[in-house]
Order: sequence, then structure tokens, then C-alpha cells
Amino acid sequence: MIINNINDTKNFAENLAKNTTKGTTYGLIGDLASGKTTFTKFFINSFIKDINVISPTFNIVKSYSLSNNDIKQINHFDVYRLKNDDELIEIGFYDYINDNNSVNIIEWADLIKEKMPSNTIYIEFKHYDNDLNKREILINGK
Repeated sequence: MIINNINDTKNFAENLAKNTTKGTTYGLIGDLASGKTTFTKFFINSFIKDINVISPTFNIVKSYSLSNNDIKQINHFDVYRLKNDDELIEIGFYDYINDNNSVNIIEWADLIKEKMPSNTIYIEFKHYDNDLNKREILINGK
């Protein structure tokens, strides 16, 4: 699909959020500034209004608790800075992704693809047609 502007990104994220069930893991793939964090912000804001969502680059994971929802928590990962598999264990990665009451969004998922759950839905963001506002989004999985 082609995303023409930030409003299209917002609509895409909100529609995906409406159809997301607990236990889902999204693996986001794309270059710097391709739209991974913007998508994630809109996705999380679909559940929690007016919260400032930023990429957890230095924390690696940020969790958002949900109330009045079947999904209990959204875990937002940025694994770009991970140096080795031991760090995944240290942050409790496997506990997060095996929690069937949560949703996981993992930026830079291609860097740990062999560690990702087999049912991961991958969303790849690409710049489109040399236009800084347009993105091509490829969805692959489940």
C-alpha cells in the first residue's frame, strides 16, 4: 500500500489497532525516518489518547498498560542498539513476547528476525518515489 502523508499513516495505524487482538506481535522494518515510530505513536494513541510516544532507543522497551480493554499492555521495543542476545534476556524479551494478553511492536525487527515469534506480522516501511512524505508499506505474516 502507498501512504501519501501523515494522515494516511494515522488512518493505517488506527485501522490496524482496531483489528489487533491480544498476543499479536508486529515486527517493524525500515530505514531511519521511514515511519516506524510515527506508525507506533498513532497505533498506541488509538488505545491511550494524548500520550507522548517516543522510540525507546536507550531503554530498549517501554510498556503501556491499558485499562478497559481485552489487551492488557502494549510493549514497544527499539532493538537497534542491542549488542548481543544476552541483552534480549536481560530486558525480559521472551517474557514480553510470550505474554498472550499483550501486543508487541518491535522496531528494527529485521535485526533479531531469528528471535522473533513465528507468527510475527512484519510491516516494512520504505520511502516511495523520492517523496519525503510518501511511504510504501508491505505487510507480511500471519
